[in-house]
Amino acid sequence: MHLIELRLISNTKSPGDLLVNIQEKTFEFLSSAKEDQEIRVSAYLDRPWPSVEKRYQELYISENVKFKVGAITPGSKTRKIYLPSEMLEGEQLVLVVKK
Repeated sequence: MHLIELRLISNTKSPGDLLVNIQEKTFEFLSSAKEDQEIRVSAYLDRPWPSVEKRYQELYISENVKFKVGAITPGSKTRKIYLPSEMLEGEQLVLVVKK
């Protein structure tokens, strides 16, 4: 798994940024994605987060690989989640992003 960052403000680190895990093949796919290609990404929390926001501007992998976040859908097998909200370790976020 690879740890990536969801940023509240594009091109800037801030205290509300969120770290999430993605699978190896998802990381490789994102790293080689073309411009303007819309991609659906499943990301998992590696620890509990006290506040996951409704809107993040950027999915940050590295200085050269960033995506604009279009939509975020939270997921849990055991409870219904409405953002902004606390989320637990292992819960999923489905992101729609575009390079």
